[in-house]
Amino acid sequence: MKRSILIFSAIFTFSCILHSQSDNSNNVALNDASNPELKIDAGSEMNFLELYEINKDAAKKAKALTDVEIMIEPSTTSEVSGITIPKGAVLDTYKYFPKEACWAIQYNNHWGFVPTTTIMPMQVNLPKNDFTLYDEPPVMLSKINLKYPKDAKERGIEGKVFLKLVISKTGTVKSVEVLRGIPELNQAAIDAVKKLKLKPAKYKGKPVNAVVRIPVTFKLGG
Repeated sequence: MKRSILIFSAIFTFSCILHSQSDNSNNVALNDASNPELKIDAGSEMNFLELYEINKDAAKKAKALTDVEIMIEPSTTSEVSGITIPKGAVLDTYKYFPKEACWAIQYNNHWGFVPTTTIMPMQVNLPKNDFTLYDEPPVMLSKINLKYPKDAKERGIEGKVFLKLVISKTGTVKSVEVLRGIPELNQAAIDAVKKLKLKPAKYKGKPVNAVVRIPVTFKLGG
């Protein structure tokens, strides 16, 4: 009889341990599910791309000007993810949010945002075969008429935007690419050069398409 009681007691104790472990596991799972830190997962690439309408093929290189923590949202009051980009590190920029003055970025497979003042776009190294043969360069027949963006003017933003232009045989600007720019000024520079009138480049007396690179200067005051 005593032996039977001991066996039953052992079985009951083992069952209680298993039940206790199962309850603990469920509690851990519930705690994990409600842990807000799990929502701050910069690695959730698909959700990030869809939520902020990011084109993954639009990546451009930039360099961190200072140590900067990746923000979770495009806002100056956003929480940070705990991931720090060290000064001098190279990262990929994807989309600029002008109202919040932030870039959507990716660094070491972490997605998030950084203030525009903390990074600098890197100059693009053009392929060696990116040239057009001509013996007479294109000539501008009109001046670049800049319209200074109101927001940039109010914030005192100035500097140079470096552009690559493709000039057609008829002297029109076929395409414009920013080689090195300033986010708040880039579009104004593009809009201005698209209105240029030019005398086309020539090769052996015949008009040809030409690729040229020009700086567009934005300067406040005198």
